[in-house]
Amino acid sequence: MKTNISMHSQLMDLLRAYWNIAINCLQWGDTGKGKFVDLITYWADVIVRGRGGANAGHSVLLGDEEYVFHLIPSSILHDIDGKVSIIGNGVAVDPRILCDELALLKAKNQSYNNFMLALNAKLTLPTQIVRDRIVDKAGGKVVIGTTGRGIGPTYSDHALRIGLEINDLLNPDILAKNVRNNVTYSLKVLQGYDPEIIKDVMHHEHLSRGLYYHPKKIFDVDSIITRYLQFGEELAEFIQDTDSFVQAAVGRRKILLEGSQGALLDVDNGTRPYVTGTSTIVDGLAIGAGFNLHKHHVDLALGVVKFPYMTRVGSGPFPTEFGDRMSEEWCRDATQEKDLEQFATASTNDINEFSQGGAIRRLGREFGATTRRPRRTGWLDLPLLRYAMRWGSENVILTKPDVLDTCEQIKICTSYIYDGPDYRVGTRVLTKGTSLREATPMACVLEHCKPVYEILPGWQRSIRGIRHFQDLPPQLISVLNFVGAEAGIKPKMISVGPAAEETIIV
Repeated sequence: MKTNISMHSQLMDLLRAYWNIAINCLQWGDTGKGKFVDLITYWADVIVRGRGGANAGHSVLLGDEEYVFHLIPSSILHDIDGKVSIIGNGVAVDPRILCDELALLKAKNQSYNNFMLALNAKLTLPTQIVRDRIVDKAGGKVVIGTTGRGIGPTYSDHALRIGLEINDLLNPDILAKNVRNNVTYSLKVLQGYDPEIIKDVMHHEHLSRGLYYHPKKIFDVDSIITRYLQFGEELAEFIQDTDSFVQAAVGRRKILLEGSQGALLDVDNGTRPYVTGTSTIVDGLAIGAGFNLHKHHVDLALGVVKFPYMTRVGSGPFPTEFGDRMSEEWCRDATQEKDLEQFATASTNDINEFSQGGAIRRLGREFGATTRRPRRTGWLDLPLLRYAMRWGSENVILTKPDVLDTCEQIKICTSYIYDGPDYRVGTRVLTKGTSLREATPMACVLEHCKPVYEILPGWQRSIRGIRHFQDLPPQLISVLNFVGAEAGIKPKMISVGPAAEETIIV
């Protein structure tokens, strides 16, 4: 990736004192982590992805070509420089997708000699993808809006002790036994669902278009075992005890921990029930990468914040969303092509908030790297950011202010007014009219929260050519200072465009 020499030097100066750095998102994901993982890879010796699965997508520009990785750390593009890229123990791995990514790298003449795959990473099976695609969309249930990649069931099966690990791919008898156990459980879960719907799901491209389908038994167990043993042969040279490797590297080599998704999707601390199946905060990332938190620590945690707007994919409350429920329903059902056509002439200053959100989505290319779904858009929400910072640090990277270069005014949500029924939160009772400065991360609360905005003037000029903080428009600096004082954040880097050189070191 091309970098500005001055910016690169400033970045190295900023990171020089550290050994272990973690980068994760403080919102709902999709904040542009990939660009900064790639930048900080120049500093790092070892890069570890510790959580998530193929539901995440990191996009990186290499020259004029965009690479999207769902599983492999984006640092793999620096493999030729000796950088070690690791998929850690906390990742849910779909071997089909991983093998496809390795094949793409090979086809593009990109090396992956230093790639490592944790032997105890979680193995995603066809059974889990089927359950994910059917159960989440079942009538009468809460629809989370998952990507349908089997991530939640992979982690839930791990907790139930019926999940598989990557190392099972190397042992045919163990693999066969464990696959059969998982199939038995999965068939019980699928009882009562329409067999025709199951059949249709099993012919989806994520499931090799019917390769694993049996017309009488639903799952063709022998086909699953045969194909997964083939995956094992393809991946065998990469499967290692990465926990030992990482722990031995601490204090000797510079380590970058690459997060996936965002803190507001954390299974324990996110906006439940609209969360992912694993931990997405820094501590969870570190454990999933192989760190022993009693002995090792992260020297610098960098939280990525989309600013001064934010996005969300899937279902769940979004208090500052442009167009409210209309936007949620549109983004649920629309395709990228349909969305771009609908909002082709929409303006970031449109009086209609639904159209304004569509314009921002178009300019910010806000479509899922994995699903291509339109992302829901809304103003920056400080109550949610204050909450997320419980699990992060004050040091942040701000991304995408350039998307709002044409905005006449910037609205920042500083607090909420609760407008729902009485609701007990521990010893506190929320009543209609209650003011909330920090978000309560429960969907049944957030869906009744009305945003209170501070309105600030926009900068109304392009910032993409700016490389120094003092050269930013005074209106943008005012917005930065306001958000910094209100949320207690300290920007370390500001992205003013998608390219690596379009970065300001603060």
